[in-house]
Amino acid sequence: MLKREVTITYLNGIKAKVKKGDGIVGNYHSGLHEAADSLFLMHLLREGDSFLDIGANVGHYTLLAGLYSKCKVTAIEPIPSTFERLSNNVKSNNWKYQPELLNIGLSNESGELVFTNQQFTTNKVSTSGHGIKVKVKSLDETCSQQIPDFIKIDVEGYEWFVLNGGLNTLSNPNLKLILIELNESGKNFNIQDEQIIQLLKDKGFLPYVFNLETKTFAAIDFKNTNQFNTLFIKDLDFVSSRIGTALNSSLK
Repeated sequence: MLKREVTITYLNGIKAKVKKGDGIVGNYHSGLHEAADSLFLMHLLREGDSFLDIGANVGHYTLLAGLYSKCKVTAIEPIPSTFERLSNNVKSNNWKYQPELLNIGLSNESGELVFTNQQFTTNKVSTSGHGIKVKVKSLDETCSQQIPDFIKIDVEGYEWFVLNGGLNTLSNPNLKLILIELNESGKNFNIQDEQIIQLLKDKGFLPYVFNLETKTFAAIDFKNTNQFNTLFIKDLDFVSSRIGTALNSSLK
């Protein structure tokens, strides 16, 4: 109901400044924002892992990975006003490993793109040419010093271009899993979800649905239509072992 920014605390002390329109406010209203994917990552990530949050917004997955799981985080957020709020949320918490925050966008090549900046959580590369200019890099350039173990991508329809700028990164065996939002918004850039899925499959990432109750992974042909994001896994044995170890430990 409040029209101003307020601070919430969740998951044993994670702090975030939120306001109406933020996705991260779900941590207050429903206990855990995007609960299925968040719980999956909470069981998967470990201290020592490297997690790349592409399209971090104000920081839900960045905070979750860095503060709950204590892994090394690089967070990318192109919109300056959103990046400032992400930075403030990082500053509000005590980190064992300080995350790397990058106020850039990602594309298939380095340069500059125009982004919208008045659409809250759905700001994206502008198709009209109206908005703000933002520096962009390729995924391969961003990951030139370290290949992440896990990547989350939420770029409002620009996934195809981000992935095509990271073909070397996608081919690296160190990268084991990609959590990506596919909701047909690529059509704004004349890209179909089928193209993105085929690209990921060609690089060895296959789509799965994880069932927390049965602790099993089910292979699917397309994407997860029951929630926002889909898991694309390259090393299923590794991921399954990680999740099983975490679940067994939590049951003791």
